[in-house]
Amino acid sequence: MKINKVLVAVDESEGARRALELAEALAAPDPDMHLDLVYVVPIPLLDESQTASFKDILDMMISDGEDVLAKMEESLGEDVAARTETLLMTGVNPATEIIKLTEQRDYDMVVIGNRGLVGLKEYMGSVSHKVLNGTSLPVLIAR
Repeated sequence: MKINKVLVAVDESEGARRALELAEALAAPDPDMHLDLVYVVPIPLLDESQTASFKDILDMMISDGEDVLAKMEESLGEDVAARTETLLMTGVNPATEIIKLTEQRDYDMVVIGNRGLVGLKEYMGSVSHKVLNGTSLPVLIAR
């Protein structure tokens, strides 16, 4: 199977940095491979009165997400960076948004970091675990 387009889910964690390094290592020798870096700004479920006061916080969270994406893209080698697109999304559940994105675009693989959760915490709260079980695509989890 030829891998042409890879979705790399990133945040500010060390696992995300490792995922980006793995994706770059895959893309570097193949000039046809394209990377999409996605950052999902998590939006809590709020009622209408909370939503109005949350707007300023959301704007700050979106700005922070843009900064994370810019730093991640800047860390790539020039050749791979030229074949990389950044995507900023918002949603209640980051794993769900990543899975939806895999269904909307023609990806061959997902690369995502693991925060090192173990046991029940990993099973219940891990974005990487949810993505692994929620998509039919191959998922490479960086530890």
